[in-house]
Amino acid sequence: MSVAMSGAQVTPARTQARGIPRKGWTISYSPDVLAAFAAIFGLAFIPVLGSLGALLFLMSGMALVLRRPGETLAALRREWAIVLMALWCLMSFVWSDYASLTLRYGIQLCLTAAIAVVMAYRIAPMTFVKIIFLTSSLEGVASLLSGRTRAGGMGYLGIYASKNALAGAMALLIIVALAVLIDRRLPPRWRQPALGSLMLGTVLMVMGKSSGALVSTLGVVMIFGLILLLQRLTPHVRLVAITMTIVLSAAVAVLLSSMTDELAKAFLDLTGKDITLTGRTDLWAVALQQIAERPFLGVGYQAFWVHGQPVAEQLWAEFGIKGRGGFNFHNTLLSNAVEIGVIGTALQTVIVFGALWSSLSWAIRSPSAASIFFALFMVRLFLLMWIEVVYFYQFNAVTLTIIVAVCYGRRLREAERLTHSGGSLDKPGRPGLPAVT
Repeated sequence: MSVAMSGAQVTPARTQARGIPRKGWTISYSPDVLAAFAAIFGLAFIPVLGSLGALLFLMSGMALVLRRPGETLAALRREWAIVLMALWCLMSFVWSDYASLTLRYGIQLCLTAAIAVVMAYRIAPMTFVKIIFLTSSLEGVASLLSGRTRAGGMGYLGIYASKNALAGAMALLIIVALAVLIDRRLPPRWRQPALGSLMLGTVLMVMGKSSGALVSTLGVVMIFGLILLLQRLTPHVRLVAITMTIVLSAAVAVLLSSMTDELAKAFLDLTGKDITLTGRTDLWAVALQQIAERPFLGVGYQAFWVHGQPVAEQLWAEFGIKGRGGFNFHNTLLSNAVEIGVIGTALQTVIVFGALWSSLSWAIRSPSAASIFFALFMVRLFLLMWIEVVYFYQFNAVTLTIIVAVCYGRRLREAERLTHSGGSLDKPGRPGLPAVT
């Protein structure tokens, strides 16, 4: 019997797995996979471990980066858009209102981006998904055992500081468990626990009472059904189906726009929100005003919600945020434009939307646990970005997964082009391509 999470096959001489026979069991491993697991585990358990979790992520991630520096540099050169995005955030310290904070957080984001890129070039997509599945399941178990709730019983917290953080982590668990569960190529030792993890994530999300997370996860499940349907169609019929879906969606949107007041009232009554979605519209107005004042460069990466910043202090007082932290503009594009301007935000948007498109295409054309996971992950991100701030943060699992999705999508397209042209990825000075299935 074999228990394995094998790493990427970069060069056979270097990545041949070591077998350690133990009474009929064979444990196959690679240094890259062990480092990747430790790094992602550190990120996942930062709510518990604090700075030790961030340190584990950095040490394990930098072990990946420094292990084969030539291949690391080649990977970073090929993913220049991601590197440019991170460097833009870092360089915003030059015009930042709080230069030291922007410099520190910018360096941390650059390290996070570099580790994510190298991780995508060292381990196969299926291996990455297995690691996410294991760490997310451990998060779910730890949250269930913690028994922590908000004051007054207004939502379950688990190991997290807020119900939204719990909901985000459990949404990730639901997505990865669903992807693993439907992949018939995986052995029962993966698919059977996935069913339990799916149930655990669902229960904890409901206990967290986060309406935004519940709605976005429901949307992801609906998209999952659509992907499964499109997979069964021929390419020509698939194109017709996609076109009809877009036209139908536009028609439904026009119809629903005439019922905005009724739908809004029903949703607000159901979720208990106020008419401004807990003040989101007021926050958006402030964000637009801030963008108008410094449209191109912004105030600096993570240099708005800072103690002493006049507008931030005013908003904290207005919304009763006594801790003066954990607050944002509840819209990714607006929030990021405030910090890094429309130039940096446009670059981030191109990266994210490219990952969304490539992930959906991959899932439809080549369904597997890996392709389904990245597609559903990016769809949920797209749904949430209009009401929450979901990217790009340093030492953050979502940021790591987005960048990994970008790299896998790009390398998949490159592999397909080379296959059609009869070329090879294994050229001097270029890192090999992990198996994309």
